[in-house]
Amino acid sequence: MDAEYYTAEEAMKELKKPRSTFFKEVENGLIPSEIEAGRQRGRRYPKAAIDILAKRINRPKGREQGATHLVFSPSSIADLWAEVQIGTELYGANDIVSFDTLLQWRDVNSKMFMSVKEHGQVIGYSSLMPLEEKMLELLLQDRLREQDIPLKLIRQWTDPCISVYIASATIKQSSEPLQNRQRGRFLLRHTMKWALSLNKQFDIKNWYGIGATKEGQHLFEHLMFKEITSLYDGKRKGYLKEDIEQPIKLIDKLLSERDKKPQTNSKEDFSDGQTGTL
Repeated sequence: MDAEYYTAEEAMKELKKPRSTFFKEVENGLIPSEIEAGRQRGRRYPKAAIDILAKRINRPKGREQGATHLVFSPSSIADLWAEVQIGTELYGANDIVSFDTLLQWRDVNSKMFMSVKEHGQVIGYSSLMPLEEKMLELLLQDRLREQDIPLKLIRQWTDPCISVYIASATIKQSSEPLQNRQRGRFLLRHTMKWALSLNKQFDIKNWYGIGATKEGQHLFEHLMFKEITSLYDGKRKGYLKEDIEQPIKLIDKLLSERDKKPQTNSKEDFSDGQTGTL
């Protein structure tokens, strides 16, 4: 083998990964590889890149190193099923949108769902839904639940003058506070980047969300969303924002503040459940 490259077996050994995990991470773009010139099959693994990854694996764990093993990407049908399982585990089957309903939504607009994967496994998700404006008032007033949103009121991103509902941002909790913090930071930042990208591409006039926990309400308020509804003695609040051009810097500031607080393993740290929002 070329001195500049490892074989698959050598790379697995350097990275201390079992064969199945190794090839799954190669497929997901987490491990650099190249197709050898002149061959239709077979890959080789650049030694310089593999050595750097190996050093990161062996680096002493002290300060947070960043969630380089996390991937934010569009949800496949299989990902949606995994997301339903995460939601069911956190909130119970009665408080999440069913797999069947998610598939119906996907038939109407397949570009509303994103997942977070850790070593190829779904550990979180978010959803942004373009809806008819009249539907948002019903949702925020709790006169309609997500499960019952009529399909005909889900819009396409290319439609004129649309409004967007921030439907969910959920992370599967682990027993490690540092891991939860990394996952949560990753989900929030990338969901906001996704929203900003949509905002630049399409004709979006308003953004809406529901804060069903103090954590969710604090996040919306920190991002300068305007409170427009308050139900059940303030336990459930609806929010509106017309301009989302600035939130990335606000997200960074908020997450820095969160890092200074004692960490919990609450399932509500990064989502609010049935109408789960950030």
